[in-house]
Amino acid sequence: MSNASTAIAELSELIKRKRPPGVSIPDFLASLFETCANEIGTNPSENEAKKIVLARGILARKELEMAEGGSLSAEELARALGRTRQGIDYLRREGLVLAWRTTRGKWRYPAWQLTAQGGLLPGVRECLKALNTRSEWEPIIFFLSPRQSLKGQTPLELLRAGRLQEAVDAAERHGGHGAY
Repeated sequence: MSNASTAIAELSELIKRKRPPGVSIPDFLASLFETCANEIGTNPSENEAKKIVLARGILARKELEMAEGGSLSAEELARALGRTRQGIDYLRREGLVLAWRTTRGKWRYPAWQLTAQGGLLPGVRECLKALNTRSEWEPIIFFLSPRQSLKGQTPLELLRAGRLQEAVDAAERHGGHGAY
């Protein structure tokens, strides 16, 4: 396990033990980060600076994981789509649904890629194809980030509004170089 993976796993355990009831994980992480940054001050050592960057990354990842309704397990997504868990694994491997792997090796699927009726949101597959990446996080960031070229809207907002071609065009522009 890499140093970053070890740190993330340790932080996950710390969160479980120390987070006060009723405090969201992002709020808890933000308060931890602020406390650490205040203790380190304005002139951190290289090691302290690395810890700050890692903490910011963990906070950003947790915000993405919890955005727009959180996430589903493979089994939950399978039930929502009327498929088997193996069918969901196939869709993930083929790049037809969004997913990320947890520090425990389990796959999680953003809930926002489903419609209220439980089907896959129209346009998700087309955008994933246009993005043409195997990165777990780049597509999630793409769908959730407001884009200047979309007048401050996110591609997810376009898909929800039925503006599929605009979202696909944005994915093609993004296509591996992150154009906004």
